[in-house]
Amino acid sequence: MTTTPSTSMTSADLRSSLQIIEVRPGKRFSVATLRSLLPDVETALFFGKVYDLDAGQLAALLHTVLKTDLSTALFADGGSHSNDLQDYLLDGYYDEDGDWHQPIIGSAYDGEVVLDPEVPHGEILPAVWEQLEVEVAQSIKDVAAKLESAVAMLPGKQGQMVFSSMMKLNAKRPTLGDYRAQIHHAPQKQNLLILDVSGSMTSQTIEKIIDDVIALSYSANACMAVVSDTTTYWDAGSYDVDTVLSACEFNGTHYETLTDLLCRDWGTVITVADYDSSASAKQHLAKKATGRIDQVLDVSLVGQPTFLAECVGQFAAEVRPILIGNSDYVMGSRYQEMGW
Repeated sequence: MTTTPSTSMTSADLRSSLQIIEVRPGKRFSVATLRSLLPDVETALFFGKVYDLDAGQLAALLHTVLKTDLSTALFADGGSHSNDLQDYLLDGYYDEDGDWHQPIIGSAYDGEVVLDPEVPHGEILPAVWEQLEVEVAQSIKDVAAKLESAVAMLPGKQGQMVFSSMMKLNAKRPTLGDYRAQIHHAPQKQNLLILDVSGSMTSQTIEKIIDDVIALSYSANACMAVVSDTTTYWDAGSYDVDTVLSACEFNGTHYETLTDLLCRDWGTVITVADYDSSASAKQHLAKKATGRIDQVLDVSLVGQPTFLAECVGQFAAEVRPILIGNSDYVMGSRYQEMGW
């Protein structure tokens, strides 16, 4: 007797087919459809451009289709990070043991210089940087809108090629020229990436995202700073993952220690943080820092823009959230409603 191999769906496949997410109001897809249509980060980012997703919606989409340790650390672990400001004042504060401390408002320390740094490849953040200046033709958006209701019905390989093909077609349009991310600023200005490495960010999170953060900083040709109780700084191209990790304190959150760095002019400043520090830090920077910034790009690990971007952004011509994690855009799935 000949038996035919079963073609039944697995429980996981069934759940992803029934789980519906709203990528933006009125735009709904099953998780299975999205994972089929968007096989990699670049295609998912292009999808976000086509449907004009905001920073929170884009983060939710990336986590849904990727579901990796990195995407979880960036976008879905917001509950383990700070969402509220502290109430310390810069004339001193009490620590958890009740000991009184004078404020730390020192200079940014220079980090150890690495002469031949090993740069990690990166999975998500460098691709986000590369997509920043990509424009999508209205004709391609119109095609995507027409396909929206039918795209889930397309057979396997054909469905997988839809957005990849659109992305390639869009990139070949002669009117768009060079698609590499070019953040426009005066030639004499450098870029800077600031990473919050306080206790609320947790060492476990930083260890999971550090490769991507360093890869992003090299893609942006940026100088690097980490901030906790103090600030440590490196010139562009002079640091690697191990060197940055060795300077992480995982303790308090004192953005006022960025004062010296913010007395300089910058092109683009990228902030990666949760929502932490004290309102007095922002007030101190407003009084003491004298620099100017063309643009702040914010990567938040919680469900709101970071306070770090708010502190830095008061010196900027533009502040732009590019990813906001811990989003509530994922809708309840049908199988959950049915009690499965």
